[in-house]
Amino acid sequence: MKKLSTLFAMVALMLVASFSASAVENSYKVGNGKVTVTISDLAPNATGTALIACYNIDVAADAIDECSSLVITPLVRDNNNNKKLIEMIVVNGESRRVNTEWLQRVCYGVCDPNRVRFFTIKEGEPLHVKTCTEVPYEEWMDDGAAFYITTQKATYKPNCITNYPGEEYICDIPYLSEPLVVDPVVAPVPMEANLEGTRVLRTKLFYPVNVTRKVDNYLENPEALELLNTLDRGNFEVTSVAIEGWASPEATVPYNQNLSLNRAKTVKSIISEKYNFPQDVYTVQGNGEYWDAVIDYVDNTEEPIVAENRAAIQDAIAANGDLDKREAAIKKIAGGKPYKAIFDAVYPRSRFAEAVVTFKNKGYNREDAMTLYKADPSNLSADEYILLIEDGAPADVANTAVKLYPNDPRVAAVAAGKAYENGDIDKAIELYKKAGNSEEVINNLACCYLKKGDYENAKACLEKLSDSKLTETNANELRKVYLNNKFFGK
Repeated sequence: MKKLSTLFAMVALMLVASFSASAVENSYKVGNGKVTVTISDLAPNATGTALIACYNIDVAADAIDECSSLVITPLVRDNNNNKKLIEMIVVNGESRRVNTEWLQRVCYGVCDPNRVRFFTIKEGEPLHVKTCTEVPYEEWMDDGAAFYITTQKATYKPNCITNYPGEEYICDIPYLSEPLVVDPVVAPVPMEANLEGTRVLRTKLFYPVNVTRKVDNYLENPEALELLNTLDRGNFEVTSVAIEGWASPEATVPYNQNLSLNRAKTVKSIISEKYNFPQDVYTVQGNGEYWDAVIDYVDNTEEPIVAENRAAIQDAIAANGDLDKREAAIKKIAGGKPYKAIFDAVYPRSRFAEAVVTFKNKGYNREDAMTLYKADPSNLSADEYILLIEDGAPADVANTAVKLYPNDPRVAAVAAGKAYENGDIDKAIELYKKAGNSEEVINNLACCYLKKGDYENAKACLEKLSDSKLTETNANELRKVYLNNKFFGK
Protein backbone atom coordinates (compact mmCIF):
# COMPACT_ATOMS: atom_id res chain seq x y z
CA MET A 1 0.00 0.00 0.00
CA LYS A 2 1.08 3.57 -0.64
CA LYS A 3 1.84 5.97 2.16
CA LEU A 4 0.01 9.27 1.98
CA SER A 5 2.06 12.40 2.44
CA THR A 6 -0.46 13.81 4.89
CA LEU A 7 -0.24 12.10 8.24
CA PHE A 8 -2.98 11.79 10.76
CA ALA A 9 -2.52 14.19 13.66
CA MET A 10 -2.02 11.71 16.47
CA VAL A 11 -0.49 8.20 16.34
CA ALA A 12 -2.57 7.45 19.42
CA LEU A 13 -5.62 7.32 17.18
CA MET A 14 -4.41 3.96 15.89
CA LEU A 15 -5.84 2.30 18.95
CA VAL A 16 -8.92 0.12 18.50
CA ALA A 17 -12.17 1.09 20.14
CA SER A 18 -11.70 -0.94 23.29
CA PHE A 19 -8.41 0.84 23.92
CA SER A 20 -9.33 4.28 22.60
CA ALA A 21 -10.19 5.76 25.97
CA SER A 22 -6.55 6.73 26.41
CA ALA A 23 -6.23 8.21 22.91
CA VAL A 24 -5.89 11.94 22.29
CA GLU A 25 -9.09 12.85 20.40
CA ASN A 26 -9.37 15.32 17.52
CA SER A 27 -12.48 17.46 17.17
CA TYR A 28 -13.76 19.24 14.08
CA LYS A 29 -16.61 21.74 13.64
CA VAL A 30 -18.90 21.08 10.64
CA GLY A 31 -22.50 21.84 9.67
CA ASN A 32 -22.13 25.61 9.92
CA GLY A 33 -20.48 25.18 13.28
CA LYS A 34 -23.47 23.40 14.76
CA VAL A 35 -22.03 19.88 14.61
CA THR A 36 -18.86 18.67 16.29
CA VAL A 37 -17.12 15.50 15.09
CA THR A 38 -14.63 13.97 17.49
CA ILE A 39 -12.54 11.12 16.10
CA SER A 40 -11.13 8.51 18.45
CA ASP A 41 -10.00 5.93 15.89
CA LEU A 42 -9.68 5.88 12.13
CA ALA A 43 -7.35 3.30 10.55
CA PRO A 44 -7.28 -0.09 8.80
CA ASN A 45 -8.02 -3.08 10.98
CA ALA A 46 -5.46 -5.81 11.70
CA THR A 47 -6.35 -7.87 8.63
CA GLY A 48 -6.59 -5.03 6.13
CA THR A 49 -10.18 -5.99 5.30
CA ALA A 50 -11.91 -3.03 6.90
CA LEU A 51 -11.52 0.55 8.00
CA ILE A 52 -12.20 1.06 11.69
CA ALA A 53 -14.10 4.30 12.25
CA CYS A 54 -14.80 5.41 15.79
CA TYR A 55 -16.11 8.92 16.39
CA ASN A 56 -18.64 10.97 18.33
CA ILE A 57 -21.03 13.44 16.72
CA ASP A 58 -22.48 16.20 18.89
CA VAL A 59 -25.36 18.24 17.49
CA ALA A 60 -26.02 21.62 19.09
CA ALA A 61 -29.50 22.25 20.49
CA ASP A 62 -30.10 25.05 17.95
CA ALA A 63 -28.73 23.18 14.92
CA ILE A 64 -32.22 22.86 13.33
CA ASP A 65 -35.72 24.15 13.85
CA GLU A 66 -38.37 21.92 15.26
CA CYS A 67 -39.92 21.10 11.91
CA SER A 68 -36.75 20.22 10.02
CA SER A 69 -34.26 17.38 9.97
CA LEU A 70 -30.49 17.30 9.83
CA VAL A 71 -28.90 14.54 7.73
CA ILE A 72 -25.27 13.89 8.73
CA THR A 73 -23.31 11.51 6.51
CA PRO A 74 -19.76 10.43 7.43
CA LEU A 75 -18.01 8.98 4.39
CA VAL A 76 -14.69 8.05 2.81
CA ARG A 77 -13.90 9.55 -0.61
CA ASP A 78 -10.93 9.96 -2.93
CA ASN A 79 -10.25 12.44 -5.75
CA ASN A 80 -11.57 10.05 -8.41
CA ASN A 81 -15.15 10.06 -7.12
CA ASN A 82 -14.76 6.72 -5.35
CA LYS A 83 -16.99 6.95 -2.33
CA LYS A 84 -18.04 4.78 0.63
CA LEU A 85 -20.72 5.95 3.04
CA ILE A 86 -20.04 4.92 6.60
CA GLU A 87 -23.56 5.69 7.83
CA MET A 88 -26.36 8.28 7.78
CA ILE A 89 -27.47 9.97 10.98
CA VAL A 90 -30.86 11.67 10.73
CA VAL A 91 -31.63 14.16 13.49
CA ASN A 92 -35.28 15.22 13.52
CA GLY A 93 -36.55 18.41 15.09
CA GLU A 94 -38.82 17.87 18.05
CA SER A 95 -42.04 18.63 16.11
CA ARG A 96 -41.17 16.78 12.92
CA ARG A 97 -43.68 13.96 13.10
CA VAL A 98 -44.92 13.67 9.52
CA ASN A 99 -43.57 12.60 6.19
CA THR A 100 -40.75 10.54 7.68
CA GLU A 101 -41.51 7.83 5.11
CA TRP A 102 -40.21 10.15 2.39
CA LEU A 103 -37.03 10.86 4.32
CA GLN A 104 -36.50 7.16 4.97
CA ARG A 105 -36.86 6.41 1.26
CA VAL A 106 -34.32 9.06 0.41
CA CYS A 107 -31.81 7.77 2.94
CA TYR A 108 -32.35 4.09 2.25
CA GLY A 109 -31.90 4.76 -1.46
CA VAL A 110 -28.26 5.78 -0.99
CA CYS A 111 -27.18 3.93 2.16
CA ASP A 112 -27.55 0.47 3.64
CA PRO A 113 -30.71 0.66 5.77
CA ASN A 114 -28.81 -1.01 8.60
CA ARG A 115 -26.48 1.99 8.62
CA VAL A 116 -29.22 4.63 8.83
CA ARG A 117 -30.12 5.86 12.31
CA PHE A 118 -32.88 8.27 13.34
CA PHE A 119 -32.82 10.55 16.39
CA THR A 120 -35.04 13.30 17.72
CA ILE A 121 -33.49 16.36 19.30
CA LYS A 122 -35.22 17.79 22.33
CA GLU A 123 -35.72 21.47 22.73
CA GLY A 124 -32.76 23.11 24.39
CA GLU A 125 -30.76 19.89 24.62
CA PRO A 126 -27.77 18.90 22.46
CA LEU A 127 -27.65 15.42 20.97
CA HIS A 128 -24.71 13.07 21.39
CA VAL A 129 -24.27 10.19 18.94
CA LYS A 130 -21.48 7.63 19.33
CA THR A 131 -20.26 5.42 16.49
CA CYS A 132 -17.67 2.67 16.30
CA THR A 133 -17.92 0.53 13.21
CA GLU A 134 -16.00 -1.14 10.42
CA VAL A 135 -16.30 -0.24 6.75
CA PRO A 136 -15.15 -2.75 4.11
CA TYR A 137 -11.67 -1.69 2.99
CA GLU A 138 -11.15 -1.17 -0.74
CA GLU A 139 -7.95 -0.61 -2.73
CA TRP A 140 -8.82 2.93 -3.81
CA MET A 141 -8.71 3.94 -0.12
CA ASP A 142 -4.92 3.62 -0.36
CA ASP A 143 -4.55 6.46 -2.83
CA GLY A 144 -5.60 9.87 -1.53
CA ALA A 145 -8.68 8.74 0.39
CA ALA A 146 -9.96 11.04 3.11
CA PHE A 147 -12.67 11.22 5.74
CA TYR A 148 -15.53 13.66 5.07
CA ILE A 149 -18.76 14.74 6.73
CA THR A 150 -21.72 15.82 4.64
CA THR A 151 -24.30 17.89 6.52
CA GLN A 152 -27.67 18.48 4.85
CA LYS A 153 -30.98 19.95 5.92
CA ALA A 154 -34.30 18.23 5.08
CA THR A 155 -37.52 20.25 5.05
CA TYR A 156 -41.16 19.17 4.88
CA LYS A 157 -42.44 21.88 2.51
CA PRO A 158 -41.33 21.34 -0.11
CA ASN A 159 -39.91 17.81 0.25
CA CYS A 160 -36.24 18.52 -0.35
CA ILE A 161 -32.76 18.13 1.03
CA THR A 162 -30.34 21.03 0.79
CA ASN A 163 -26.68 21.34 1.72
CA TYR A 164 -26.04 22.67 5.20
CA PRO A 165 -23.27 23.42 4.12
CA GLY A 166 -22.71 20.08 2.37
CA GLU A 167 -19.57 17.98 2.19
CA GLU A 168 -16.64 19.03 4.41
CA TYR A 169 -13.14 17.57 4.55
CA ILE A 170 -12.09 16.22 7.96
CA CYS A 171 -8.77 14.41 7.51
CA ASP A 172 -6.88 11.91 5.40
CA ILE A 173 -7.16 8.23 6.14
CA PRO A 174 -4.25 7.95 8.58
CA TYR A 175 -0.91 6.40 7.77
CA LEU A 176 2.03 6.11 10.09
CA SER A 177 5.13 8.27 10.08
CA GLU A 178 7.08 5.68 12.09
CA PRO A 179 6.47 2.11 13.30
CA LEU A 180 4.20 1.67 16.26
CA VAL A 181 5.74 0.31 19.46
CA VAL A 182 4.49 -3.22 20.02
CA ASP A 183 4.17 -3.96 23.72
CA PRO A 184 2.40 -7.29 24.30
CA VAL A 185 1.05 -8.27 27.69
CA VAL A 186 2.58 -11.51 29.01
CA ALA A 187 0.28 -13.61 31.20
CA PRO A 188 1.55 -15.23 34.41
CA VAL A 189 1.66 -18.99 33.94
CA PRO A 190 0.07 -20.64 36.98
CA MET A 191 2.10 -23.50 38.43
CA GLU A 192 2.83 -25.27 41.67
CA ALA A 193 6.26 -25.96 43.14
CA ASN A 194 6.45 -28.79 45.65
CA LEU A 195 9.53 -28.87 47.88
CA GLU A 196 8.62 -32.07 49.69
CA GLY A 197 10.65 -35.26 49.35
CA THR A 198 14.13 -36.55 50.12
CA ARG A 199 17.13 -34.95 48.45
CA VAL A 200 20.85 -35.77 48.21
CA LEU A 201 23.77 -33.34 48.22
CA ARG A 202 27.44 -34.22 47.67
CA THR A 203 30.40 -32.14 48.73
CA LYS A 204 34.17 -32.78 48.99
CA LEU A 205 36.85 -31.57 51.40
CA PHE A 206 40.43 -31.88 50.11
CA TYR A 207 43.69 -32.58 51.95
CA PRO A 208 47.39 -31.90 51.33
CA VAL A 209 49.62 -34.96 50.93
CA ASN A 210 49.84 -37.17 54.06
CA VAL A 211 47.57 -34.80 56.02
CA THR A 212 44.51 -35.86 58.01
CA ARG A 213 44.06 -32.83 60.27
CA LYS A 214 41.44 -30.11 59.85
CA VAL A 215 41.81 -28.31 56.52
CA ASP A 216 39.15 -25.61 56.54
CA ASN A 217 40.93 -23.32 54.06
CA TYR A 218 42.48 -25.77 51.57
CA LEU A 219 41.41 -25.61 47.89
CA GLU A 220 37.58 -25.34 47.69
CA ASN A 221 37.00 -26.41 51.28
CA PRO A 222 35.55 -23.04 52.42
CA GLU A 223 32.84 -23.33 49.75
CA ALA A 224 32.16 -26.95 50.70
CA LEU A 225 31.74 -26.05 54.36
CA GLU A 226 29.47 -23.14 53.45
CA LEU A 227 27.33 -25.56 51.48
CA LEU A 228 26.97 -27.74 54.56
CA ASN A 229 26.22 -24.65 56.59
CA THR A 230 23.29 -24.02 54.26
CA LEU A 231 21.77 -27.32 55.32
CA ASP A 232 22.12 -26.40 58.99
CA ARG A 233 19.15 -24.04 58.78
CA GLY A 234 15.52 -24.21 59.64
CA ASN A 235 14.20 -25.03 56.19
CA PHE A 236 16.27 -28.23 55.89
CA GLU A 237 16.11 -31.51 57.83
CA VAL A 238 19.28 -33.63 57.46
CA THR A 239 18.55 -37.37 57.75
CA SER A 240 22.00 -38.86 56.96
CA VAL A 241 25.61 -37.83 56.40
CA ALA A 242 27.66 -40.58 54.72
CA ILE A 243 31.38 -39.75 54.63
CA GLU A 244 33.92 -41.64 52.52
CA GLY A 245 37.65 -40.88 52.57
CA TRP A 246 40.19 -41.33 49.78
CA ALA A 247 43.97 -41.06 49.26
CA SER A 248 46.11 -40.46 46.18
CA PRO A 249 48.01 -43.57 44.92
CA GLU A 250 51.52 -42.70 46.17
CA ALA A 251 52.64 -44.68 49.24
CA THR A 252 51.46 -48.22 50.01
CA VAL A 253 47.92 -49.53 49.86
CA PRO A 254 47.69 -50.22 53.65
CA TYR A 255 49.03 -46.78 54.46
CA ASN A 256 46.59 -45.14 52.10
CA GLN A 257 43.68 -47.17 53.47
CA ASN A 258 44.42 -45.88 56.97
CA LEU A 259 44.97 -42.36 55.62
CA SER A 260 41.61 -42.35 53.82
CA LEU A 261 39.75 -43.55 56.95
CA ASN A 262 41.33 -40.88 59.10
CA ARG A 263 40.43 -38.23 56.58
CA ALA A 264 36.82 -39.38 56.66
CA LYS A 265 36.87 -39.25 60.46
CA THR A 266 38.34 -35.75 60.36
CA VAL A 267 35.56 -34.55 58.06
CA LYS A 268 33.00 -36.07 60.39
CA SER A 269 34.63 -34.21 63.25
CA ILE A 270 34.66 -30.93 61.31
CA ILE A 271 30.99 -31.24 60.38
CA SER A 272 29.78 -32.39 63.78
CA GLU A 273 31.63 -29.57 65.55
CA LYS A 274 30.39 -26.88 63.16
CA TYR A 275 26.79 -27.94 62.65
CA ASN A 276 23.93 -29.28 64.71
CA PHE A 277 23.15 -32.43 62.79
CA PRO A 278 22.18 -35.36 65.06
CA GLN A 279 25.09 -37.76 65.73
CA ASP A 280 23.12 -40.79 64.64
CA VAL A 281 22.94 -39.53 61.04
CA TYR A 282 26.69 -40.09 60.44
CA THR A 283 28.43 -43.06 58.78
CA VAL A 284 32.20 -43.03 58.14
CA GLN A 285 34.49 -45.24 56.01
CA GLY A 286 37.87 -45.12 54.25
CA ASN A 287 38.13 -46.36 50.65
CA GLY A 288 41.89 -46.27 50.14
CA GLU A 289 43.44 -45.11 46.86
CA TYR A 290 41.42 -43.06 44.38
CA TRP A 291 42.26 -44.31 40.87
CA ASP A 292 39.16 -43.09 39.00
CA ALA A 293 40.66 -39.66 38.38
CA VAL A 294 43.95 -41.17 37.17
CA ILE A 295 42.20 -43.46 34.69
CA ASP A 296 39.98 -40.66 33.39
CA TYR A 297 42.96 -38.34 32.94
CA VAL A 298 45.01 -40.94 31.08
CA ASP A 299 42.11 -41.76 28.76
CA ASN A 300 41.25 -38.16 27.86
CA THR A 301 44.16 -35.77 28.40
CA GLU A 302 45.97 -34.02 25.57
CA GLU A 303 49.05 -33.43 27.75
CA PRO A 304 51.86 -34.42 25.31
CA ILE A 305 53.93 -36.86 27.37
CA VAL A 306 50.92 -38.72 28.73
CA ALA A 307 49.12 -38.75 25.37
CA GLU A 308 52.25 -40.09 23.68
CA ASN A 309 52.44 -42.98 26.17
CA ARG A 310 48.68 -43.44 26.63
CA ALA A 311 48.54 -47.06 25.42
CA ALA A 312 51.45 -48.17 27.63
CA ILE A 313 49.91 -46.53 30.70
CA GLN A 314 46.51 -48.06 29.98
CA ASP A 315 48.14 -51.50 29.65
CA ALA A 316 49.93 -51.04 32.98
CA ILE A 317 46.67 -50.15 34.68
CA ALA A 318 44.76 -53.06 33.14
CA ALA A 319 47.49 -55.62 33.88
CA ASN A 320 47.95 -54.82 37.57
CA GLY A 321 45.17 -55.42 40.03
CA ASP A 322 47.70 -54.93 42.82
CA LEU A 323 47.64 -51.15 43.16
CA ASP A 324 51.21 -50.86 44.43
CA LYS A 325 52.49 -52.83 41.43
CA ARG A 326 50.29 -50.73 39.13
CA GLU A 327 51.87 -47.50 40.34
CA ALA A 328 55.37 -48.99 40.08
CA ALA A 329 54.70 -50.06 36.48
CA ILE A 330 53.56 -46.56 35.49
CA LYS A 331 56.68 -45.02 37.07
CA LYS A 332 58.87 -47.11 34.73
CA ILE A 333 57.26 -45.79 31.52
CA ALA A 334 59.34 -43.20 29.58
CA GLY A 335 61.72 -42.60 32.44
CA GLY A 336 58.89 -41.63 34.83
CA LYS A 337 57.89 -38.49 32.90
CA PRO A 338 54.26 -39.57 32.33
CA TYR A 339 53.95 -40.49 36.02
CA LYS A 340 55.23 -37.02 37.00
CA ALA A 341 52.66 -35.37 34.76
CA ILE A 342 49.87 -37.51 36.25
CA PHE A 343 51.11 -36.82 39.77
CA ASP A 344 51.04 -33.06 39.27
CA ALA A 345 47.70 -32.93 37.46
CA VAL A 346 45.64 -35.53 39.31
CA TYR A 347 47.00 -36.47 42.71
CA PRO A 348 46.25 -33.21 44.60
CA ARG A 349 42.52 -33.68 44.04
CA SER A 350 42.61 -37.40 44.75
CA ARG A 351 43.15 -36.72 48.47
CA PHE A 352 39.70 -35.95 49.81
CA ALA A 353 36.73 -37.04 51.81
CA GLU A 354 33.25 -36.82 50.29
CA ALA A 355 30.18 -36.15 52.37
CA VAL A 356 26.89 -37.38 50.89
CA VAL A 357 24.11 -35.61 52.77
CA THR A 358 20.51 -36.80 52.55
CA PHE A 359 17.99 -34.16 53.60
CA LYS A 360 14.44 -32.92 53.31
CA ASN A 361 13.69 -29.42 52.13
CA LYS A 362 10.98 -27.88 54.30
CA GLY A 363 10.86 -24.44 52.67
CA TYR A 364 12.34 -22.03 50.15
CA ASN A 365 15.10 -19.52 50.81
CA ARG A 366 16.73 -17.71 47.87
CA GLU A 367 20.15 -17.35 49.50
CA ASP A 368 20.28 -21.01 50.45
CA ALA A 369 19.10 -22.09 47.02
CA MET A 370 21.81 -20.02 45.34
CA THR A 371 24.45 -21.52 47.65
CA LEU A 372 23.32 -25.01 46.65
CA TYR A 373 23.31 -23.98 42.99
CA LYS A 374 26.81 -22.52 43.03
CA ALA A 375 28.20 -25.63 44.70
CA ASP A 376 26.60 -27.98 42.19
CA PRO A 377 23.60 -27.14 39.96
CA SER A 378 22.30 -30.69 40.33
CA ASN A 379 21.73 -29.98 44.02
CA LEU A 380 18.49 -28.19 43.14
CA SER A 381 15.23 -29.87 42.26
CA ALA A 382 13.01 -28.68 39.42
CA ASP A 383 10.68 -27.12 42.00
CA GLU A 384 13.53 -25.15 43.56
CA TYR A 385 14.63 -23.93 40.14
CA ILE A 386 11.10 -22.74 39.44
CA LEU A 387 11.01 -20.74 42.66
CA LEU A 388 14.53 -19.42 42.14
CA ILE A 389 13.88 -18.27 38.57
CA GLU A 390 10.62 -16.62 39.59
CA ASP A 391 12.58 -14.93 42.37
CA GLY A 392 14.76 -13.09 39.86
CA ALA A 393 17.70 -15.47 39.52
CA PRO A 394 20.23 -14.71 36.73
CA ALA A 395 19.65 -16.06 33.23
CA ASP A 396 22.33 -18.76 33.63
CA VAL A 397 20.21 -20.35 36.37
CA ALA A 398 17.27 -20.68 33.97
CA ASN A 399 19.51 -22.12 31.25
CA THR A 400 20.92 -24.68 33.68
CA ALA A 401 17.44 -25.64 34.87
CA VAL A 402 16.37 -26.39 31.29
CA LYS A 403 19.42 -28.60 30.75
CA LEU A 404 18.84 -30.53 33.97
CA TYR A 405 15.05 -30.83 33.57
CA PRO A 406 14.41 -30.72 29.81
CA ASN A 407 11.05 -32.48 30.04
CA ASP A 408 9.48 -30.40 32.79
CA PRO A 409 6.99 -27.93 31.20
CA ARG A 410 7.01 -25.79 34.35
CA VAL A 411 10.75 -25.24 34.08
CA ALA A 412 10.35 -24.47 30.38
CA ALA A 413 7.64 -21.90 31.16
CA VAL A 414 9.59 -19.97 33.79
CA ALA A 415 12.78 -20.15 31.73
CA ALA A 416 10.86 -18.87 28.70
CA GLY A 417 9.63 -15.96 30.79
CA LYS A 418 13.21 -15.15 31.80
CA ALA A 419 14.39 -15.33 28.17
CA TYR A 420 11.54 -13.03 27.08
CA GLU A 421 12.38 -10.61 29.87
CA ASN A 422 16.02 -10.54 28.70
CA GLY A 423 15.06 -9.94 25.08
CA ASP A 424 16.04 -13.39 23.81
CA ILE A 425 12.77 -13.91 21.94
CA ASP A 426 13.91 -16.87 19.83
CA LYS A 427 14.91 -18.72 23.00
CA ALA A 428 11.59 -17.83 24.60
CA ILE A 429 9.70 -19.24 21.62
CA GLU A 430 11.70 -22.46 21.79
CA LEU A 431 10.92 -22.84 25.48
CA TYR A 432 7.26 -21.84 25.36
CA LYS A 433 6.74 -24.57 22.76
CA LYS A 434 7.83 -27.04 25.47
CA ALA A 435 5.77 -25.43 28.23
CA GLY A 436 2.40 -27.06 27.58
CA ASN A 437 -0.83 -25.80 26.04
CA SER A 438 -2.37 -23.63 28.71
CA GLU A 439 -4.09 -20.41 27.66
CA GLU A 440 -1.34 -18.41 29.34
CA VAL A 441 1.45 -20.24 27.52
CA ILE A 442 -0.28 -19.79 24.16
CA ASN A 443 -0.80 -16.10 24.89
CA ASN A 444 2.86 -15.70 25.79
CA LEU A 445 3.95 -17.51 22.66
CA ALA A 446 1.82 -15.01 20.74
CA CYS A 447 3.63 -12.22 22.60
CA CYS A 448 6.95 -13.57 21.33
CA TYR A 449 5.74 -13.56 17.74
CA LEU A 450 4.32 -10.06 18.21
CA LYS A 451 7.71 -8.88 19.41
CA LYS A 452 9.30 -10.36 16.27
CA GLY A 453 6.67 -8.76 14.02
CA ASP A 454 5.49 -12.22 12.94
CA TYR A 455 1.84 -11.42 12.29
CA GLU A 456 0.71 -14.82 10.98
CA ASN A 457 2.08 -16.89 13.86
CA ALA A 458 0.92 -14.36 16.46
CA LYS A 459 -2.57 -14.36 14.95
CA ALA A 460 -2.65 -18.17 14.86
CA CYS A 461 -1.79 -18.31 18.57
CA LEU A 462 -4.35 -15.69 19.60
CA GLU A 463 -7.06 -17.47 17.61
CA LYS A 464 -6.50 -20.57 19.77
CA LEU A 465 -7.43 -18.69 22.94
CA SER A 466 -10.87 -19.22 24.42
CA ASP A 467 -10.33 -16.77 27.27
CA SER A 468 -11.82 -13.53 25.93
CA LYS A 469 -9.84 -11.40 28.36
CA LEU A 470 -6.56 -12.81 27.09
CA THR A 471 -7.70 -12.51 23.49
CA GLU A 472 -8.62 -8.85 23.91
CA THR A 473 -5.44 -8.06 25.83
CA ASN A 474 -3.16 -8.40 22.81
CA ALA A 475 -5.63 -7.83 19.97
CA ASN A 476 -4.44 -4.27 19.54
CA GLU A 477 -0.79 -5.35 19.60
CA LEU A 478 -1.62 -7.72 16.74
CA ARG A 479 -3.10 -4.78 14.88
CA LYS A 480 0.05 -2.73 15.46
CA VAL A 481 2.15 -5.52 13.97
CA TYR A 482 -0.14 -5.62 10.95
CA LEU A 483 0.14 -1.87 10.44
CA ASN A 484 3.91 -1.88 10.91
CA ASN A 485 4.25 -4.64 8.34
CA LYS A 486 1.78 -2.91 6.04
CA PHE A 487 3.46 0.48 6.00
CA PHE A 488 7.08 -0.27 6.85
CA GLY A 489 7.63 -3.89 5.96
CA LYS A 490 8.49 -4.66 9.59
